[in-house]
Amino acid sequence: MLPARYETIILYSRNDAFGDGLIRIPALRAARTAFPNSFIVYGTTGPSTLEHVLSRHAGHLVDTINVRTPLAHLVASHRKGKGRLAVVDFRISVRWLLQASVSLLGRGVAYEANFPAFALSWRPGQRPEARPEHNAWRYHRLIERLAAKRLPFDHRLEPTPAARAVARGLADGKHAPLIVIAAHGDGGKRMTADQVVAISDSMIADGANLLYVKTPGDGPDMAELAQRVPKLRLVDSGTVEGVDVSDVLLALGEFADLYIGAEGGTAHLMATVMTPMVIVSGGANMARWRPLSNCVDVIESRYASPTGLVANVPAPTIIEAVKRMLATRRRDHPYLPDRAAGQSPQQSWDNDMRKTKT
Repeated sequence: MLPARYETIILYSRNDAFGDGLIRIPALRAARTAFPNSFIVYGTTGPSTLEHVLSRHAGHLVDTINVRTPLAHLVASHRKGKGRLAVVDFRISVRWLLQASVSLLGRGVAYEANFPAFALSWRPGQRPEARPEHNAWRYHRLIERLAAKRLPFDHRLEPTPAARAVARGLADGKHAPLIVIAAHGDGGKRMTADQVVAISDSMIADGANLLYVKTPGDGPDMAELAQRVPKLRLVDSGTVEGVDVSDVLLALGEFADLYIGAEGGTAHLMATVMTPMVIVSGGANMARWRPLSNCVDVIESRYASPTGLVANVPAPTIIEAVKRMLATRRRDHPYLPDRAAGQSPQQSWDNDMRKTKT
């Protein structure tokens, strides 16, 4: 095996909410693939879900995770040896990227800055390039630039056998289309009880098997949902003993016919197992944050709601999108890098994005 070009590689972010952590995993996977002998450090200014909730998926890709640690401290502690050091900066503030670049000048540290300031790491002979639209591709592209070659993009995750067993039990073995709804969340990323009830009544009348999963955050009262929709199966993902909450959701998404929810971390989690989904977006830039499933219908609340809020999107609008998705969904991903002969991973994804819009 060829020796690594860098003894140590520091991957650095500001902080990671659940969705942030999920879309950084492909870059971590690419780094481990490109630099198998390097000591890879993942550091953040604030907290990170990669340290706890997502540690099972990220822990083996890096050698250590240092949260709430300034970049300067990480650089100082890992420059004690004579080996080469590289820093890949996932942050988006131009001010922070400029400060980091200036602080590393003349210190023999390779620096890759995120696209708002990617010219800071411009190399002689390097061709100009447009920045990828999606954040996950931006992080992945930074690793490709450090490695000076194209690398596989793989965002897929896999639940544990125990989580799969729990999910099968929750689905109750029914063969009707399984629809998972999650309306809990933070801020504007949650739906109301009225929306959930209307969607549930319509889908149950059509013969679907519905699960409502209470995810972290605020949302509809479970007792109210039980009273208003007796046939709706209610699951509190935080009460499944012995199995991680995210793993239960991952396993449910693995064989669900459809996921319905507001944009956020749960949608990104479902996308790692290619769950077809309908999401109600509260204003996030979908070019940058679209879930990486191959079959996503986005309802933007700023257009669909009279107030611009997720909570005020008319239920019939959501139901129409759900029925359309159930009729046209496709589970497999036809453009995985190893099956897209002659295409880069980014071209493959761009093609798939265009197909979902037609």
